[in-house]
Amino acid sequence: MNKTDEGILWKTMKSGDQKSFSEIFKFYYPKLYTYGIKLVPFNDFVRDQIQDLFISIWQNREGLGEVSNVKAYLFISLRRRLFASTKSKVYAAPLDSISEKDSKALIFEPNEFIDKEFISNNVKERLIENLNSLPVIQREIIFLRFYNRLTYKEISDIVDMKEQSVKNSMPKIFQKLSVGITDVPKEDMEDMDIMLFNLFLLLLKK
Repeated sequence: MNKTDEGILWKTMKSGDQKSFSEIFKFYYPKLYTYGIKLVPFNDFVRDQIQDLFISIWQNREGLGEVSNVKAYLFISLRRRLFASTKSKVYAAPLDSISEKDSKALIFEPNEFIDKEFISNNVKERLIENLNSLPVIQREIIFLRFYNRLTYKEISDIVDMKEQSVKNSMPKIFQKLSVGITDVPKEDMEDMDIMLFNLFLLLLKK
């Protein structure tokens, strides 16, 4: 769904078109669930929060302001709902103040990814190990960028950071992710963004 389609559906939804509302819900529900469950590891809780978010959108549709980016709007709205909950605060909120030992947010397991020849098991497992060692906010940036394919502007809006700060964080993140990976040619390691895209593409195809 491109931004033009989103905009049309959002506009007709605001005018009361239930079919448009249903299309937005069906398209974004799985994406929101995957994001939400990474932030807060409670399946039913995340599902309830997504349902409540869409109920609120429908009930208050006439008073909603203009939304230029529906995807970012939904991600931001869900994130805020999850973090506003007392239950979610035990696990994920606020992301920038909890300690790593206490955080269960955005943890990735090797068995989440299927095997492909272009990423060996050793490299895949080391990448995931390095990924899980990053600060939580950096893991979220990586997840939004390479799993959800969001732009730096969209990510900055969601995590409430300046766009340039998000961009500036990427080289340092890539450097951390490359630690201990010795069986990949140097030129390939310089394309860490491609490797990460492939890694998360495997998860998407699971």
